[in-house]
Amino acid sequence: MAGLNNRFFEPRIKDLIFLSIKDADKKASNFLDPKEQLEAEQIARSFSGIRYYFDGGYPEAERKIMVVCPDFLEDRPFNVPLGALRITSNNEHCYPGHRDYLGAILALGIAREKIGDLVVGKDSCDVIIKSDIIEYVGLNLTKVGSTSVVVEEITLKEISGEEGAFKEIKGTVASLRLDAVSSIAFGMSRSKIAPYIKGENLRLNFKTVKDPAAAVKEGDIISASRIGRAKIVEVGGTSKKGRTYIKVHRYSSR
Repeated sequence: MAGLNNRFFEPRIKDLIFLSIKDADKKASNFLDPKEQLEAEQIARSFSGIRYYFDGGYPEAERKIMVVCPDFLEDRPFNVPLGALRITSNNEHCYPGHRDYLGAILALGIAREKIGDLVVGKDSCDVIIKSDIIEYVGLNLTKVGSTSVVVEEITLKEISGEEGAFKEIKGTVASLRLDAVSSIAFGMSRSKIAPYIKGENLRLNFKTVKDPAAAVKEGDIISASRIGRAKIVEVGGTSKKGRTYIKVHRYSSR
């Protein structure tokens, strides 16, 4: 969505609503700025039997996506297509600003409408983005200006500050397979986590992985859609039964 002066703005919002009606499903726009949100709201109000709301990923968000649906679907669960990344500078003497971080992401060929708010700290920046570009940005963003950076996927709760801590989980696994470690990390049986992995709902260090037997190691980050993320912070020795000790930090999803 390019703005209020763009003659395509109104048709795009209407198309979103028509598609929601046609498919009898909830649909989400790209990010809108505050003025675009007002215009989109006026358009949605011109339709009878339509419900809508705006979501920017955290309570103080300025840029938000619009979710629309027929009124009879208002209570249907919906996985809002938003995610978050934390970009951390590797140079303790160089502190990029909002414009630097945004410019670096846009330089990857990402459209502005795919990016929400940027919450800039002293040596890092939390970015809310559409879920479909998390993997691409995470794998390709290595510098902000001339400063090298580290990028990790975080949960939306970490943006809002609702979750300043993590849950530490200790356990043992027969092998460092993705399904075994994920089972410990997310408190799910391997029989339940395996189809979740095969359904491409899980990323390992930004890459979508379909193989439950994929190997994991200390330092890896596992992100599971609608569940949260976990970091393998320690791989220890072995138990008397030959199982490997692991320590995981788990961060909840929304």
